[in-house]
Amino acid sequence: MVFEVGERYDLLFMPPSFPFGGMENPCLTFVTPCLLAGDRSLADVIIHEISHSWFGNLVTNANWGEFWLNEGFTMYAQRRISTILFGAAYTCLEAATGRALLRQHMDVSGEENPLNKLRVKIEPGVDPDDTYNETPYEKGYCFVSYLAHLVGDQDRFDKFLKAYVDEFKFQSIMAEDFLEFYLEYFPELKEKGVDSIPGFEFDRWLNTPGWPPYLPDLSPGDSLMKPAEELAELWVTSELDMQAIEAVSISTWKTYQLVYFLDKILQKSPLPPGNVKTLGETYPKISNARNAELRLRWGQIILKNDHQEEFWKVKEFLQSQGKQKYTLPLYHAMMGGSETARTLAKDTFEATASQLHSNVVNYIKQILTPKGS
Repeated sequence: MVFEVGERYDLLFMPPSFPFGGMENPCLTFVTPCLLAGDRSLADVIIHEISHSWFGNLVTNANWGEFWLNEGFTMYAQRRISTILFGAAYTCLEAATGRALLRQHMDVSGEENPLNKLRVKIEPGVDPDDTYNETPYEKGYCFVSYLAHLVGDQDRFDKFLKAYVDEFKFQSIMAEDFLEFYLEYFPELKEKGVDSIPGFEFDRWLNTPGWPPYLPDLSPGDSLMKPAEELAELWVTSELDMQAIEAVSISTWKTYQLVYFLDKILQKSPLPPGNVKTLGETYPKISNARNAELRLRWGQIILKNDHQEEFWKVKEFLQSQGKQKYTLPLYHAMMGGSETARTLAKDTFEATASQLHSNVVNYIKQILTPKGS
């Protein structure tokens, strides 16, 4: 299959205003400079874009409503590759951060939002760009993982994926094409009627908005997730037990373990008064990070806790890049915060609008002035 997608693969780093993590142009992926974290910690994005060589480029969705066929399969391939390269624990940890992003997205947009179906109906008034959210990625990943779970044998499912690409290469397909091929490839599953198991019907996966009916088991990541969860619990008490906190060394934690920890802190925010200030002073590795994933989470925590003395860090981060995944959550957090935070949103947008991609500008305008307001 490598020969089919080309013998050479290049990366082109785009200006900071580039609104995406990557764009999988065949054999020449465009990527955000935010990936240059200095520690190779965001290499999963490169794995993702390379995986698009097969899922999205060699086999393509027939219309924008089937976007999940590109992204769900690519997320699955990314995490299969990551498991082999970095181990199951790390990959499950990264997948847990993806699940947290899906939760945040559905909390903001509403689970019943029609755009939270896998198969989106592009009707008059629906902007296809709005389908670019966490749902086709993470819910799509869950559906492909569910299909692998039904097979029950990783090697067999890996071989199926290769057969799927070989069957549909250089074609644009619909979900029915893929699912029909899946059931023909695994006749024993077709005979069992796995497409209509109550609660997990293939039609429900495709056409019902909301949280995925099946979530992959991420317990292999417990060795990395549990210490982060336990440390987060120590930070939510009114009287901090600094002895217990300082007994936990985070110096060896990799980026996604820190991200997972910060996601837990964000979920538990607002924290008791003073805790965020102490948190930042205790972990300058986090509060002064240059890694974009950490800067995003720290900015969200600052805003959720109205820690105004560090609001400047939010503005600085937004002035440094225009990636949609980092920019829009911070504007949502600012507009959902205090009056000072809302003023920060308007001032930051005024200062940065000229350097942002037009799509990002339009989305920010919608956040600053919601319809009907």
